[in-house]
Amino acid sequence: MDLIRHADPDHPSPFHAARLTLSLPPEPPLSHQLDLCLIAEDQRGKAVGALVAGPPEWLVAHPGLQNSSLLLDLVHRITMIHGVAVAPRYRGRGIGRALIRQAEQRYRALGWGLSMLIHAPSLATYYERLGYVSHPALLMNLPSPHHFIGQDFLDMLTALKPLSPDVRLADVAFAPAPVISGVLPGSQVPEHAWFDGAGLCY
Repeated sequence: MDLIRHADPDHPSPFHAARLTLSLPPEPPLSHQLDLCLIAEDQRGKAVGALVAGPPEWLVAHPGLQNSSLLLDLVHRITMIHGVAVAPRYRGRGIGRALIRQAEQRYRALGWGLSMLIHAPSLATYYERLGYVSHPALLMNLPSPHHFIGQDFLDMLTALKPLSPDVRLADVAFAPAPVISGVLPGSQVPEHAWFDGAGLCY
């Protein structure tokens, strides 16, 4: 917890996601069912870095997915890194990068298709070096009858990284951000798709 507070020191409740994760029993498929908590230690066994990841809270609360049968499938395909932090004197050694890559490997091996996180604009270059694409909003194509949902994060950016070859970030004409394609079967975005301001047109 002492480390996690460094992930977002201005957050009014920096331990919220960590508490939710650690309140779950330590059971597979990840460290806490669908949630993952990773700790980096130095040579003496001291915790110097921490990462908490799990189902995206925005996805569970999205009005376009309320009572949707797709929700359970989506939380098994999309993970969100809620916080990653490194003790101040250990920064610059690649610990945060190693934690993120380890989380990606764990989720990828279990069949998750997309990793995402929300970050301040000043961190865009850092996450781009880790293979993420950052935008002020995200757009995702879904199988019929849902078709399409979007989400923005106020003054923050969302960073996205496909974890499997069937998931891609599609550049769609007139869309304000890349469209997440292929997270679920039947949600691939056709090459000729375009955005009309409210949804995708084929």
